[in-house]
Formats: sequence, C-alpha cells, structure tokens
Amino acid sequence: MIGRERPGERVELRPVPSSGNGHGAPGEPPARGLRVRRWLPLGALAVALLALAVTLGPRLVAWLGAPAPTGVLIASGRIEGRITTLTPKSAARVVTLHTDEGQAVRAGDLLASLDDRAQRERVNAARESLDVLVQRLRAADIELALTERQVSLQVAQAEAALREVEARLQRARAGASQARRDAERAVALAARDLIAAQEAEHARLKADVEVQAVREAEHARARAAKELEQARLGSERVIVIRAEREALERQRRQALALLAEQASVVEEFAIRSPITGRVLTRTVEVGERVEAGTPLFTLVDLDRLYVKIYVPEPSIGKVALGQEARVYVDAHPGRAFPARVSRVAQEAEFTPKNVETREERVKLVFAVEVALAENPGGVLKPGMPADAVIRLEPDAPWVDPAASHGVVRGRGAGEQGR
Repeated sequence: MIGRERPGERVELRPVPSSGNGHGAPGEPPARGLRVRRWLPLGALAVALLALAVTLGPRLVAWLGAPAPTGVLIASGRIEGRITTLTPKSAARVVTLHTDEGQAVRAGDLLASLDDRAQRERVNAARESLDVLVQRLRAADIELALTERQVSLQVAQAEAALREVEARLQRARAGASQARRDAERAVALAARDLIAAQEAEHARLKADVEVQAVREAEHARARAAKELEQARLGSERVIVIRAEREALERQRRQALALLAEQASVVEEFAIRSPITGRVLTRTVEVGERVEAGTPLFTLVDLDRLYVKIYVPEPSIGKVALGQEARVYVDAHPGRAFPARVSRVAQEAEFTPKNVETREERVKLVFAVEVALAENPGGVLKPGMPADAVIRLEPDAPWVDPAASHGVVRGRGAGEQGR
C-alpha cells in the first residue's frame, strides 16, 4: 500500500498491483515491515541480558556454589555504646550551654553552667563560720600557753617554798631537840649545885623557844603545802582550757569539712563530661529551671562500643567469653574491626520485636555482646548496622559477611556451615 499524508488530510492506503516477477519483494504487504520494527527492541534487550549473563555469570555461579564458611558464627545487629546520663544534684536554672547534640566531647569538658549564686552564698557563710572558729582557736591557744606557763611558775614557786619551809622545820626540830637535852642537863647540874640555878632556867627558856620555832615551822609548812595544792589546781585549769581548745579544734575541722562540701557542690553546678565520647541528646535550653535528677545530657563512650547480636539456642553452646571476633559495617566495606565476645546472656529470650517476621520472633535466642577493641578516628557510631563474625575454632579462617550468603541483617543469624 502507498499512502501520502498531508497536513490536515486523512491518510489513505491503497493496494499496489503486484509486478508479477514471482519474487514478491516489490509487492510484499507493508504489515510485515511493521512486525519487524516491533521486535527490534525486544531483540536488543535479549542481547543486553546475554551480555550481562556472560559478564556476571561466573561470579554468580561462584557465589551460589561457594561452600558456607565453617568454624565461625556470623550474626547481624547494631552497634551500641555505654550510655552515660548527666543529671544535676540540685535544682537550678540553666545559665549557659556549651555543647549540642552530635558534638564530640572529651572527659572534663564543660557542657553546661547552672546558676550557682545561692550555693556560693552558702560557701561564703561556711567560710565566715570557719574564720570565727579559727579566731577563737587562736585565742584559746594563747590562753592555754599563758595558763600553762603561769601554773608551771606557780607550782615551781610553791614547791620551792615548801622545800624551804621543810628545811627550816627540820632545823627547828633539831634545835629544839638539842635545847631540850641542854635544859635537862642544866637542870640536873643545878640540882647538884654544879651550876647556878639561873643557868638552868636560861637553858629551859631556850628549849621553850626552840619548841615554839618548831611549831611556827610546822604552821609554815602547812601553809606552803596548801599553796602548792592551790598552784597545782591551776593544772586542772590547764586541762579545762586544753579540753575547750580541743573542742574548738573539732568544730574547726567540721567547719572546714562543711566548707569543702559546699565548695564541691558549687562544682556540681558546672556540668562536665565524665567520658570522652559524643553527645546523643540535650534536653534543656538556656533559662530553663531544672530539678535535681533531671536528665540534661546523654553521652555515649565511643571507645567502648559493642555489637549486640542474638544467637539461636542451638548455637549458643559454642560461644564463650573472650572469643576472638571481627566486626564489619556497610560504611567501610571489606574493613574488619577487631573485637571479642564480652557478654553472653545466661537466660534465653524470644527474638526481639524489631525482627521482621513473627516466625523469627517466637524463636528462643541468647543475647551476645561483641566488644570492639578500638574505634580508630571515631568512624564507628552507635546505631550503625553491623555484622559480627565470631571465631568458634582457633584455626578457622575469617569470613567477610559481604562475600558470604545466608546472613540476615537485623537479627541473630545461626552458625554458618553447620
């Protein structure tokens, strides 16, 4: 058929007479040419698929035909970290924020400052009380030193006076004894008229004087002994002052401890990071009043990350603490991060709800934590999906989960090559 199309005109197809040469080419119906053009795209697609099969066929055959690894257990999970929650110990208003979510922090970094004016007033009051006690203690020290010296001097003087009186008493007694013997001898001689009676009387009077001297020395000794006793009572006063001083010293130590405690509370109004890690959440704003125990920040320790996996019950008997492991993440294909099994649950549980199928959720599994030995450059972060490969046999070759089939991401996978 021959048709000519003009703008605005209907195309008319008319049969063309055959040339009658017997080959049929010039008189071939046009419908056959349309069928050829229709199959051309399908043919091109078939050629492309054939080329793809030639290129990827060997790899696919090798992947499907590769034997499953033995001696290792491969399971998928997510990287988790040790979470630290920072809370204030006292109610206060947030004055300044020094960090935000997602920022890396080092141990000791200041994260937030709370209003500490009221606490600083308590510190000043405690310091003033301590100063008063220190002044009283110094006065007690001076009084104690003066009293000790005074009492010591008084006791020494009283003891010396007593010794002197006792010596005088001894001399008086000796003199009285001698005078009595002289008087007795003089009386005897006077009775025999060997001496005058006047001399005998004189000897007797002398003896009486010596006896009176003894009595006076004895009275003096009694007074000296009493004075010594009074002086020694001053030692008791020293004991009392010393006890008062020790009480003041105890109060001073208590006041010092209170001051240190109040000063340490001031430090609590400066919220600092206890670890080197990353800020996961920040739940406060500047000017907001927070109560004691209110979470302000949650931090994760990037140096203590682990992968939590769930191992089926039939395989858990081969997993032990300390077993060598490797962790692989999609963000770093082919890179193995050294790790070890750090925790094996003692009780079975049902597969967590985040597993997709109900059939998997009803299976009993054991939670296993694989602790990463290092996190170079902080490239690993909590929440990353990861594959953990646990070496069950010491000589088992390591396997890259990306090159191994049969691994289900997001839940514990069973032992490979069983």
